[in-house]
Amino acid sequence: MTKFPTSDSCETASARREILGLMAAGAGLVVLPRRRRAILIAEICDPAGEGPPFDVGGQEQKIIADAYQLGHQYEKEYGGCAQCTLAALQDAIPFLAADQGLFRGASCLDGGATPTGLQNCGGFTGAAMAIGYLCGRRRNGKFEGSAEQSHKLVRKLYKQYEERYGSVLCKDVREKAKGDCPEVVGLAAQWTAQILLDEFSAHAADKTEPPPAP
Repeated sequence: MTKFPTSDSCETASARREILGLMAAGAGLVVLPRRRRAILIAEICDPAGEGPPFDVGGQEQKIIADAYQLGHQYEKEYGGCAQCTLAALQDAIPFLAADQGLFRGASCLDGGATPTGLQNCGGFTGAAMAIGYLCGRRRNGKFEGSAEQSHKLVRKLYKQYEERYGSVLCKDVREKAKGDCPEVVGLAAQWTAQILLDEFSAHAADKTEPPPAP
């Protein structure tokens, strides 16, 4: 079982790793920096299986609430629903690496990535990128693994969209949500956090209602 520090202890743990790194240097040891460790953790999810149970210290409900709040806040402040959904998940979920390349790649996917709004909601797309990054097929010289698990999880997110909006298309979602994109992004991040925790955490998260909008 992989253990992660709670959000309250992240800075302390980071400082401790820096000290250990300096101490280990003289002994010829290598201590991976925080970001690199996170990326390695993300890569251990087995696309062909159910993935390892991650211990998030009983913080499942806080992670889900944080995903909603951050998604709502980022979309309201910065715009760009795909990036904002992805960023909220990266910042809320301790076993999802904050990969800058992945974030940048989502920059053109908001609003259905077209001027018509007739393609997928950016919140849905950004969330799917997080799912695929965590447990999708890899390319290491050749294509490796299976996309089955990532497809299964994205379909769970699709079901949430269908139940609330009747569609995943940007135009339909915006109409049903009355143009409240921060709420759409907050819910997309919340639903995805719930799905990922149900799949990968040591203790499956209970279903939760969205917190009030900030």
